[in-house]
Amino acid sequence: MPMSAPFDVASHSEERHIHEETVGPLKSDAIRVYHERRARAHAEPRWCPTAVRREARAAAQAREAEEARRISFRQYAEESYLPWAETHQRSYRTTRAEIGWLIKRFGGRRLDEITTADVERVLAGLQSGESPSGRALSGAAVNRYRDRLSGLFKRALRLGLAARNPVTGIAKHKEPGGRIVYMTAEEEAAVLEALPESVRPMFTVAINTGLRWSEQQRLQWADADMLSGILTVRLSKHGLTRQVPMNAPVRQVLLDLAMRRQRPEDPKEPVFGFPYREASKFFPRAVVRAQTILRFLGRDPGRLEGFTWHGLRHTFASRLVMSGADPRTVQELGGWRTLSMVMRYSHLAPDYLRAAVERLVPVARNLG
Repeated sequence: MPMSAPFDVASHSEERHIHEETVGPLKSDAIRVYHERRARAHAEPRWCPTAVRREARAAAQAREAEEARRISFRQYAEESYLPWAETHQRSYRTTRAEIGWLIKRFGGRRLDEITTADVERVLAGLQSGESPSGRALSGAAVNRYRDRLSGLFKRALRLGLAARNPVTGIAKHKEPGGRIVYMTAEEEAAVLEALPESVRPMFTVAINTGLRWSEQQRLQWADADMLSGILTVRLSKHGLTRQVPMNAPVRQVLLDLAMRRQRPEDPKEPVFGFPYREASKFFPRAVVRAQTILRFLGRDPGRLEGFTWHGLRHTFASRLVMSGADPRTVQELGGWRTLSMVMRYSHLAPDYLRAAVERLVPVARNLG
């Protein structure tokens, strides 16, 4: 049967007390351990076997906790990040697609094993054709993946699941301003005629309010105040609320839709019925048909080449600027986060700029 080997040692408080420990089935083992512990207690006055065992247990628990935190990229992305993103991010479908592709690249790698060099290789692969579409992505598109990966690691840092963010220090690609494409009245009429009848109301509202496709999707009748003529965008791209006045075409479209409501007593009823989940499912075909119409009329259809639904928002801003609206007003109506994003349209207001230069003339005369 196991034997106990009692022995007295000096504790950390230098008070003598008895430690008892089961060491084995033989009495000789107990005697040997007794003398070893007694000799060590005399050689190291502050040594205490209880403290040693306590420290060993604490170290083992710390190692277990550290190992538990070292989860794989796949496990963190699927079990933690994506469920969180579904609740907190409005562009969840895009997030899910991007994270799904990143899982294929990092998969079973542990979060703390992923280095900056690993991230750089993956991002470089996107530009060389290793993308979900199999085509080389532009610098702007690669930036979206970089930002997604950085956000994923930032959240892991907050949760204590990673010690660092390997994306930190990786510079973004410079993004060109791009060509501002907007519709003329003639092009607008051609596209409207080419669209399915079910989405024509959305087209008219988009081009007259600057609402994004996602904002139109979420628009409810409670957000349309027909008495004051105000549309309320409760959750824009940047999480802010804004109000957009209705002009005559928008008011007429909404009155027509209100007459056909299915649940007139329900304020949460969507304003628009959605035969399509994404504009890319129907809009490119409508643009091609509109180009055919313009050719038939002897007009140049080239300006509509590559025109997307988001171009309606550009058209809204461009027309505001050309009508003399100041940049701050355009920013507020369109819900742009910064004024610099609105200044892309400033070249469309030559009269406004010319008037500003002319104001220098009396100043120069007074100085003379």
